[in-house]
Amino acid sequence: MPEPVDWLTGPDIRSFVGQGILNGRGANISEIFIGWTRCMVSLETRRLDRDSLEDRSFGRFGRAWSYIRQRGLLEPIRLVRRHGIGASVGFVLRNVRYIVADRLARKWDRRHDVDTAGSIQLAALDVVGPHRNKGNEAVCTSPRTFDFIMKSLPQDLQGHTFIDIGSGKSRTLLLASRYPFAEIIGVEFARELVEIARSNIKRFRDPSQKCRALSVVEADAAAYEFPDAPLVVYFYNPFSKDVFDIVLKNLVSSLERRPRNCFIVYGSSSHRAIDWARPAIREAGIFVELSVPPMPGFLDAIRTIDYAVFQFRAAA
Repeated sequence: MPEPVDWLTGPDIRSFVGQGILNGRGANISEIFIGWTRCMVSLETRRLDRDSLEDRSFGRFGRAWSYIRQRGLLEPIRLVRRHGIGASVGFVLRNVRYIVADRLARKWDRRHDVDTAGSIQLAALDVVGPHRNKGNEAVCTSPRTFDFIMKSLPQDLQGHTFIDIGSGKSRTLLLASRYPFAEIIGVEFARELVEIARSNIKRFRDPSQKCRALSVVEADAAAYEFPDAPLVVYFYNPFSKDVFDIVLKNLVSSLERRPRNCFIVYGSSSHRAIDWARPAIREAGIFVELSVPPMPGFLDAIRTIDYAVFQFRAAA
């Protein structure tokens, strides 16, 4: 029996493999999977976070175990035969990574006395505007991911306003406050998330915090008017392409009306949104894509983000 893993401080997934949980020690994939679901079901059965919002980061293995109970204990073997060993191991590893990253996110929250973790579903929330069905779940950016992205931007950001479009529970705003922005603004259309974010901003304490001018605007992003300051506009795949096109058009109009320095950061870890966001930004005709290194697979990120950074270039 392997020693239990410290989910909060364990160095990485490879250490988990090294302890024998994922290498099976001769066991087949179905035995590993069933063992995993049995040991995790008691930890992963909740559905609501501490603010009573539906949080899909809870219950991953509990849902898997319920599926197996409905289909029979031979279902993992059938799935392995259907999808192959490689894909099956990949599925298990992705879920292990998700759980580890979620534990790290909640540890970060406890350290800073905030509530930003989780995968919050929008269906039951009170939202502003007509785009409820266009929004994606609220998932926070990990600290190491955000810091890596920031390395792609100039070091001198004083005087710039950082805007997170679809700011959720404010994790990215809090991470941005460790950089010398003049102001940090979140734009969020879900009332419950706005209230949580504002509470987080009041409670957040970090010795490295450099910007304390944080606020959250409760608004549909498609109706948001960008301030006239130099900007860093951050998107973490907050909504569908049709809404993004409206927001981008509004940003372009603002920059054409009052040219100023502006960076766009677009990140996506699902739905391959980067595949349509990148060409849409290019086709606007006023942004130049900067060369950035590929994102590493950080342990505190539930998925590896594909991202792109653009800078505004005013017409000569």
